[in-house]
Amino acid sequence: MTSNKRIDANQPKHWHECAEYFNNESDDQDDDVNSDSEDPEMLYIHQDSSDESEDPVMVEKAPGDESDASYVKSDSTSDEEPPRRRAKREQQLKQSEIKIFTARSGRQWTTEEPPRRNILQANVLRQQNGIGRAATGVQTIREAFQLLMTQDIVILIVRETNRRAHLIIEQCNNRNPGKESQWKETDSDEICVFIGLLILAGVHRVKNETLGELWSMIDGRPVFRATMAKHRFKILFRFCRFDKIATRDERLKKDKLAPVRHLWVMFLAQLRACYTPGGFLTVDEQLIPTRGRCNFRQYIPSKPGKYGLKIFWCCDSDTVYPLNDEVYLERHSQATGVGRNTSPFCNLVKRLVQPWINTGRTITTDNYFTSAQLAEDLLGVQTSLVGTIRRNKKEIPQELQSDPYRPEQSSIFCFDRQITLVSYVPKKRHAVILLSTLRHDKAIDNEKKNKLEIILYYNETKGDVDRMDQMVQPYSCKRKPKRWPMTFFFNMIDVGVVAAFCSVDNKKSTMERKETSSSTLIFVTIRL
Repeated sequence: MTSNKRIDANQPKHWHECAEYFNNESDDQDDDVNSDSEDPEMLYIHQDSSDESEDPVMVEKAPGDESDASYVKSDSTSDEEPPRRRAKREQQLKQSEIKIFTARSGRQWTTEEPPRRNILQANVLRQQNGIGRAATGVQTIREAFQLLMTQDIVILIVRETNRRAHLIIEQCNNRNPGKESQWKETDSDEICVFIGLLILAGVHRVKNETLGELWSMIDGRPVFRATMAKHRFKILFRFCRFDKIATRDERLKKDKLAPVRHLWVMFLAQLRACYTPGGFLTVDEQLIPTRGRCNFRQYIPSKPGKYGLKIFWCCDSDTVYPLNDEVYLERHSQATGVGRNTSPFCNLVKRLVQPWINTGRTITTDNYFTSAQLAEDLLGVQTSLVGTIRRNKKEIPQELQSDPYRPEQSSIFCFDRQITLVSYVPKKRHAVILLSTLRHDKAIDNEKKNKLEIILYYNETKGDVDRMDQMVQPYSCKRKPKRWPMTFFFNMIDVGVVAAFCSVDNKKSTMERKETSSSTLIFVTIRL
């Protein structure tokens, strides 16, 4: 109400005491208030009241009063700020801190964390892991190994071994007419016994001992002498073949792996059919040590054998089960049938994981394979990628490189749509760069030296191919052949043993499989 009301002698001293009266009579007195405002007597009364107001009087203010006399303006904001205003202010602060990094390739990365969405289609697993349909009836390790070393593979070895033996003996008889000899043909049972003795030598860790020491009456193992004669084993080892030699030269012009190609293809088909992997796969390399003559032999100084045949494997991260492989023959052969601008290593990974694309799986690779191009290609087929990436890649911005001024255990994140890059400093002047399409947050585990969740996931899944190789090496059946096809054959047996144990009991740990392998597989494969 306005303050120009006519003052009566009986009017209360404080206006809020008659606030109820004003509210009830305000409608009836509106005309009188407007007319009285022009009365000279009223003006006189106002002047008197202003003179009397010089004395300081404490006025009690009623709740809700908003008169000019008692209103005090304050610059401080309330503690209970509206959520919308608070979110808007936080968004403005974040936008002021956002940085944009530009790589040499022109790709731009931003430090703004992408909005959290529901689970992407590339991370939704659409298959259940476990034993494949072909191995549903497997109960023992012997049956599992027979599924991998099939009867067709054994028949192939029997046929080509007999063919090679007949050819060599015929040539020897022609050179020595008076000393003719006959070849006793081998069969499937004998080849199975031959494979069993090879595995038995690996179980006893005597792969470096000579045949004379193994069959010795003093220091040898009685099981070798009781199973097969030393001379017969030596003859089978010499004549063992896996392809038709008459057509090998023609096939070698197109395929350097022609001596073992047919055998290798049948074995890999059985590996994929007997087991369905989980949601996480690992791609890495394996070096089969050999000093034999081979035109695609590799030298890797970081490996224990240094010289050997390099094989790229795709393994299941949970059980270390070998799934698919590709032999490294030469650089230009890896890019056959693809565009010029496509990386050969990118195509290699896509070929290895081809049977499991569009199923929501995640691939873990090291810096030998990882690239932004590979991550984008795999996202196109509903597959995620996590791996370290080399610092000399063109898509890496300079801000993520190692810097002596960056503190230890610090990290820098940058994002480009569905790709995340993170640079972590484990120690001074060093930086580890990882690429991920699986996680896009900045989660940090403070209990483990401020390591990121991306790094912890990579450390758990990166070494599965190496674990498989560690399981193979102590109990390997490999001898010291001069022919590289035999090296492939020995490695196929070793990998088959590991796969057989994984398929029978995929819940066992790696150490449990190593401890039980020596006691179970001795007589199982001998009596195939």
